[in-house]
Amino acid sequence: MAYEQLTRGDLIRLLEQHDAERAEAGKDGIIMSYTGRTAPWQIIRQVKPKLTKIHQRASVGDAQAQGQNIIMDGENLSAMVTLYKYRGQIDLILTDPPYNTGEDFRYNDKWDKDPNDPDLGDVVPKEDGSRHSKWLRFMTPRIWMMRDMLKPGGVIAICIDHRELYRLRTPQWLGSAHRAALARLAARARCSVRLRST
Repeated sequence: MAYEQLTRGDLIRLLEQHDAERAEAGKDGIIMSYTGRTAPWQIIRQVKPKLTKIHQRASVGDAQAQGQNIIMDGENLSAMVTLYKYRGQIDLILTDPPYNTGEDFRYNDKWDKDPNDPDLGDVVPKEDGSRHSKWLRFMTPRIWMMRDMLKPGGVIAICIDHRELYRLRTPQWLGSAHRAALARLAARARCSVRLRST
C-alpha cells in the first residue's frame, strides 16, 4: 500500500481501523490478517454504481409503489454501492457468495486495485494454498458494505457451507453488535424426492 498517496482522512481512518482491530483482538484473541489484505473501504470507494431502471413488465402497482421495493440482480458489491442512498434503511439482504469448494469460486487479482475490472478471473482450485486468503479478499468489502446498508434491526442472510462459515463469525466482519445475533440455519443442498403413484 502506498501510504504517501492516501489523504490525511484516509490515513486517520486506516489507523482507527487498525486500533479497533487490536482492541477487539485483545477481547477474544482473534485478529483477521491475510496476504494481500486491503482495507475494505479503500476497495468500496473505487466501485462504480450500476445504472438501474424499473422494468415495467415485471412491476406491480403505480409508479410510486414500484420504487418502494427493489430486487437487484448483479454482483453484490456493485449492487450495494448502487443502493448506497438507502444506507441504514435495508431490512433484509440475502446473498449467495461462492462456497470456495475448488470448483465454483473465481478470483481476479486485479480486483484489489480495480474492483470494476469485468474479468472474472480463474477458478481457484482446492490445491491453491491461498484460496482462503483470496476468498477473504473477495468477501470482506462485500460484508462491510452489506453491514452498513442494514437498519439497526436488519438481517443479512448468507447462503454458505462449512468451508468458510467460521470466518463469518469474526468480529472484523460483523462487528460486536451484529456478532451476537449471528445464527446458523442448516439446509440440505441436495435431496431426492420419490413420487409414488397411487
